[in-house]
Amino acid sequence: MALETFLSLIQGHTIISYIAIFLSSFIGSSTFLVPIIPIPSYVPILFGIAEGLNPLMVGLIAGAGSAMGDVIGYFIGLGGSTAIETIRHKTPKFLKRFEKFFSGIGFWTVLTFAFIPFPFDIIGAMSGASKYEFKKFLLALMIGRIARSLLLAYTGMWILSWIDGFFT
Repeated sequence: MALETFLSLIQGHTIISYIAIFLSSFIGSSTFLVPIIPIPSYVPILFGIAEGLNPLMVGLIAGAGSAMGDVIGYFIGLGGSTAIETIRHKTPKFLKRFEKFFSGIGFWTVLTFAFIPFPFDIIGAMSGASKYEFKKFLLALMIGRIARSLLLAYTGMWILSWIDGFFT
């Protein structure tokens, strides 16, 4: 039922199509919604491309939605580290190690893991727990997710045109 509703929203080729792609990408990346509504990140992209939507817009919007969903993991980690520090009245050694690691190569770590198909919640939570600067985290996350979504959108468009040419 949910898949049929999603498909009907995308088929209109209107702004609602792109909003549906954003929301489904957001839901698919949201830590707290994945167990309830499991939507792999590539599904909205491929459905949008199959419906003939603009691959550039699909990639940008799906990447932004996915990044916004992944921000939740950051805040979960941030809240957890704050709670631990409040209870213990000091920063534990493992959080200090995360802080040192992320102060050095955090941007590239976030960007790399945002691009590859990897359960990003771990990186997001570690970034938050280490109190890595949110602006840098969000920038690296957006670059990685949008780059991956654009790659998927254009690859999907190429494969669909190849299949279409093969059967015509």
